[in-house]
Amino acid sequence: MALPENSAVTPSSGGAVRFLKEAKSELKKVTWPTKPELIANTIVVIIAVLLCAILIWMIDSFFSVVIRMLLGS
Repeated sequence: MALPENSAVTPSSGGAVRFLKEAKSELKKVTWPTKPELIANTIVVIIAVLLCAILIWMIDSFFSVVIRMLLGS
């Protein structure tokens, strides 16, 4: 929503410093993963990426063959 022309917008004092302090306090609340959890999650991500890459390769190969047949090359 647009602000009326006569409204004065005052910047908050210490915006960057306040942001960094709040970010630091929020990071203290984070539950960080343990080393075994991190390793397990990393393995899951790597496997998922490999499966997606294989799927895309298979689809690409299929369409490549189909297009070659259609073009008669």
